[in-house]
Amino acid sequence: MGGTARRSRVLSGGYAFLAAGLLAILFHHAATSGSWPRPFTVLLFASLLCAAENASLVLPSKVEISPSFMVIMACQAAYGTRAAVLSAALTGAFGGVAFRTLRRRRYRSTVANCSQMALSAAAAAAAAGAIGPPRGQLLVAHVVVAAVAYAAVNIGLVLPAVSIETGASPAQVWADMRPMLPNYLTFGLVGALIGQVYTWLGPAALALLVVPLAIARWSFSSFLEIHEAREATVAVFLRAIEAKDAYTHEHTKRVARYAGYIGEELGLDPLRQAHLRQAALMHDIGKLAVPRHLLNKPGRLTPEEFALVQRHAHVCIDILSQVDFLRPMTAAAAGHHSRYDGGGYGGESETDLEAFVVAVADAFDAMTSTRSYRKALPQAVAFEELRDKSGSQFHPECVEALINAIERRGEHYGAGFEQTSVEFEVTPPTAGVGSAGLGDLEDPAVVTEGSEPPGEAT
Repeated sequence: MGGTARRSRVLSGGYAFLAAGLLAILFHHAATSGSWPRPFTVLLFASLLCAAENASLVLPSKVEISPSFMVIMACQAAYGTRAAVLSAALTGAFGGVAFRTLRRRRYRSTVANCSQMALSAAAAAAAAGAIGPPRGQLLVAHVVVAAVAYAAVNIGLVLPAVSIETGASPAQVWADMRPMLPNYLTFGLVGALIGQVYTWLGPAALALLVVPLAIARWSFSSFLEIHEAREATVAVFLRAIEAKDAYTHEHTKRVARYAGYIGEELGLDPLRQAHLRQAALMHDIGKLAVPRHLLNKPGRLTPEEFALVQRHAHVCIDILSQVDFLRPMTAAAAGHHSRYDGGGYGGESETDLEAFVVAVADAFDAMTSTRSYRKALPQAVAFEELRDKSGSQFHPECVEALINAIERRGEHYGAGFEQTSVEFEVTPPTAGVGSAGLGDLEDPAVVTEGSEPPGEAT
């Protein structure tokens, strides 16, 4: 926590230093040129921007979204060319004044927010001003250039700050922010048009901003409600799994974490990352149909028992196919027992990359966690087994991605490093009858065709 707080302070201080330096330069330029912004106009738009920001919504990664860019574009059009950058910077600074943050006495966050908003608005004004005022045929170009400049600076400043403060990975924060990018162009165009009307009608034109601001907030709110409803649906399934089997519940959460590591390492885009996470969380939902005594059987599964356990992949398909937003994850969730060489079970004719990702994450956790039939194996043994089966059972790139991600983070799992433990009726032995493909039978000759170690049925 100390390191996180220190990094947050350094980042906030850096933003404040940059914003203060920029304002000093702009004030000096205004003083030497005699081109000062109109105080009433700046105060008017600053108040409106502050109101828009205080009506913002908070995304799951703690990123706040609002239609503030609409106000920024409106004020730029209204300012014209007279001290436009200084006016934009002063207006933007008010956008960081969030009353809920002040009530919690998070003054450093307030300073950082004001600074990044001032820098983002100034960048948009400077970029747009380079191509002339938003008039006639230049209107669209003006908005596009301003939107790109604003988005680049805003994301570049907000993303690391949120990542440090919340502990979320940059990919998670970006996944939240990315769907909002197209709105910059839409809101920017509306704002620029309203700004031009302001030059004709004066402050009365600002009433035109109320409707699009309200619509924008309603749209954001609807998006979050859908997201929260989907997360709640997944949570219900996870609680059902937890009620059925404590080990499977913890296993599922770890598999989702490892799958996320692999997805980041492979460079999957944020949308695929989100789908991968949900597929990983739901990959064992079919075990709701498997008798509990088989899930935690300390000995080897008989062929009949293994056939019954195999059904969980088909039950997974049946369940996910009934839920609209989970249907696209069906192949990845149900196909995690598919082999890279075409064998296995549960997959379809053409296995998605996500299924191979979940398969590697699933096998790694199966080996590095204590199960009913065997205590956790050392991480080095799990790595060796994954690489040994790379190209046959496992996707080679997924194997290396997981190993690289864990080693780069300096993390350790397996024997001696287990983060969660589950009490079993029978204490698991150190060497079991089947360790997720290791086949560590005391006598390999007893393996019969059709029988499988419990680790193969996880």
